[in-house]
Amino acid sequence: MSADEGKAAAVQQVVDELGFTAFHARVLALVAGVILLDGFDIQLAAFAAPAILADWKIGSAALAPVMAASLLGMAVGTSVGGRIGDRYGRRAALIGAALWFGVTAMLTALCRDVPSFSVLRFITGLGLGAAVPNATALVAEWMPTRARNYALTVISVGVPCGGIVGAGLASWLIPAYGWPAAFLVGGALPLLLAIAMMWKLPESPILLSRRGDADRRIAGLIAQAGGTAAGPFAPPPLVADGGNVFAPSLRRSTIGMSIAFFAALMAVYALLSWVPVLLTGAGFAMASAIRGAMILNLSGVVTSFVLTWLMLRIGSRRTVIGTICGGLAALAIWAVLLQTPGVPHAAVLFGVALAGAGVLSLQVLLLTLSAHVFPVECRSAGIGYSISVGRLGAIASAFGAGLLLARPNGLLLFFGLVAAALLVLAAAMLVVDRHLPPRS
Repeated sequence: MSADEGKAAAVQQVVDELGFTAFHARVLALVAGVILLDGFDIQLAAFAAPAILADWKIGSAALAPVMAASLLGMAVGTSVGGRIGDRYGRRAALIGAALWFGVTAMLTALCRDVPSFSVLRFITGLGLGAAVPNATALVAEWMPTRARNYALTVISVGVPCGGIVGAGLASWLIPAYGWPAAFLVGGALPLLLAIAMMWKLPESPILLSRRGDADRRIAGLIAQAGGTAAGPFAPPPLVADGGNVFAPSLRRSTIGMSIAFFAALMAVYALLSWVPVLLTGAGFAMASAIRGAMILNLSGVVTSFVLTWLMLRIGSRRTVIGTICGGLAALAIWAVLLQTPGVPHAAVLFGVALAGAGVLSLQVLLLTLSAHVFPVECRSAGIGYSISVGRLGAIASAFGAGLLLARPNGLLLFFGLVAAALLVLAAAMLVVDRHLPPRS
């Protein structure tokens, strides 16, 4: 080991061995808050869809371009935002993302037709996409070892938690004040949080060490976090030469993670985008259908913490593949309940909860794994690239699922699409070669 590598190992070791202090709790709360509001705004169109369909007197297929535009913007934003975070800092990228999607979400309340709605959802998606890779990287680089994976799970469940909060607010706001009110609230909240982040959110000490000439700043941040390290600090050893996510040491895992995110987000966003419409089609009132989306997200959140605990013990490959098997079984049960006449609404919602547990939790597991797969020099870019490819799967499902539902036997085709995506995800997990190992 060279002298520089020794110094880099020292600064990483200081961070790894810190106790979990109020400083870490503040970082985690601010970043998790961004992702929670990100998840809220991602699903706003789905929450508002039944009201918009009635207001504009259009069919569900007409909103497919809106769903796809948002996800296309997120695909571009995730890739570009990841590179911005690696080059200019996680902190700046995260604050900028919150300001961006806050302003554009509020502007969406002014839309009165599908084309303008689609354009603004694309522009909003740029900011929504940029937040996730930088949030994941910043938390991975600040949390001590004992708390890191659980902290990453907190970040990862921010999107479904945002869905829970958003569904609760939307089920009250939309019937009482109309669908534009949900977008006004969904935009104002991230603007307020961005102000708090400007004041209290630190930059990653590991990323600062790669820039050089930041020893005093790094030492000050570590002191705030409860540690002591005077420097000088050197950047961590390179895993990907030049920060290239397709470097030989990363190529196989980058390809595998990209396919995995493509398949996972295809399955996840098919549910997130269309569950309220599916439930209203099954006879649910609008408010009950939106609460069904809340149940979907809540079950995914609770299951994600259990599966993270399991993943740290038996490894990521077995955990993800086992969850996929459970997800396929859950989809089959829900499909039968949804299509059987006379089934009580409570039973249908139980099927929704099973689907959330088996499908939405997969996205959380992949985000946690991605922070392990990609090293610091390309962590935001690697996560961003993988999720960007994943967004293409989300776009395909949001657009394609709407078209499938409009066809005869649309429900069967819809569930077949989600099941096929899970099978592709299982294959991708066999390609990835930088898995979290089982605990010895």
